[in-house]
Amino acid sequence: MDFFIGVAIVAIITGGVTSAFSARHPSRFVMWLTAYLVLVVGVIQIGLASIYKLITLPVGWLIVLGFILFNLGNIAVIIGRWLKSWHKQARFVVYLGGLLLAIAMIIMGGLSFAASFSWAQVIFLSLVVIILVTMPIGLVLSARPHKL
Repeated sequence: MDFFIGVAIVAIITGGVTSAFSARHPSRFVMWLTAYLVLVVGVIQIGLASIYKLITLPVGWLIVLGFILFNLGNIAVIIGRWLKSWHKQARFVVYLGGLLLAIAMIIMGGLSFAASFSWAQVIFLSLVVIILVTMPIGLVLSARPHKL
């Protein structure tokens, strides 16, 4: 889990640096990117990895797969969102990212049920549900044409 916490910290720092460098000439995409890197790739991932460590389950290949899919999904969402500036069909890359994120959340949420009840499990499942509920909203919003 420490590796994924490290990835999250790098995402938060990258989001902050991107924000600082683009402050003089911000764009819609860069503002979205900095928020996404910090909040989704960074904060949510730190929360999931840290809380999973509190749940009394070993770190097995399924949870590692869940975090790998989580990061691949985020990469696809970011690339698809960036490509969408030039090609409308790139939204399908965003949808692929959303699908990977959903699979990751289902894997992670399912694994947490193997543990005995704890507040860490409730918080972990709450984060999973928040992502599963808000992700379709983000996908719908990303499909809409942007007016500048």
